[in-house]
Amino acid sequence: MDPITGLIASQALQAVSNLTTRSEEPEQSESEEQGNDFDLVMRKLLVPDAGNQVNEEELFAALVHERVVSLKGEEAGTEFHAAFDSARASSRRPDGYEFIEDSTYAGLDALVESGTLTEEEAHSIKSEAFTAAQLDDNHNALYDGRGGPGDSTVATSDMESALASAKLLLDKLAIGEITPLGTADSDQIGLSLEGESSQITPSGNSIDGTDGFLFKPEGDTTGKVVVLLPPDLTGEIESVVLKDKSRETIEEGEYSGNANGGREHFRFDKAGSDYPEDIHVEVTLKDGSVRIYDIPNPSERYD
Repeated sequence: MDPITGLIASQALQAVSNLTTRSEEPEQSESEEQGNDFDLVMRKLLVPDAGNQVNEEELFAALVHERVVSLKGEEAGTEFHAAFDSARASSRRPDGYEFIEDSTYAGLDALVESGTLTEEEAHSIKSEAFTAAQLDDNHNALYDGRGGPGDSTVATSDMESALASAKLLLDKLAIGEITPLGTADSDQIGLSLEGESSQITPSGNSIDGTDGFLFKPEGDTTGKVVVLLPPDLTGEIESVVLKDKSRETIEEGEYSGNANGGREHFRFDKAGSDYPEDIHVEVTLKDGSVRIYDIPNPSERYD
């Protein structure tokens, strides 16, 4: 056999070998391909800590991103990602803590405002993501990973288990085996799905009278905003946050004690006149429910 003929024969045998090898490789099922796509999209936003752990709030943000991409495509996903990152950066505290859940809502709000999503689509995405992000037995709230052993407000899982759980719950939602937690009939996209929410609007400067809620624009001690909560909430408060009229976080209050009729005090960094008009005091309770107090003019007292 001459060299040229030998080379052609060798190439032909190699081609047959390649075809045989490819035919022996198992083809991926459609469900496997969808699962791989899900993981790829989720991992764009979901980054585990050094121990390979993720929490419910982080999983929720990644699921909202995945739902946006699934419904509207990659360009919409990029738009959400940018809005989420911007809100997260602006809410970051000096100690590095980030308000992931609030930033996720802000990202959805941005897509509604730009016309990328309708309000109904945003509600549906939020409800599905909230349902699929559950890692513990409390299905009325989303929790982060901050806290010590036995802390009921910590909900974490290893990355792989969290992804598998979320995909399973989304699949069950898709076939109607389970129904989404929360509803899509709220007028405000930014309202939390963490259980019941109530919004309190003052009549003039009156909210619930003396010995209840108090927004004081200049506290006696610091000359800065102090918020006192009704005594029936004492021991039940998870956080107190000031939000602007777009429901973006301005600042989280610092607990400063219990006084004045058994009311918990939360202090802020500025005088009331230094905050914009039409802010909200958002009080999140340990059972996941939320009370929102409207403050039209933060330079004035409300009680």
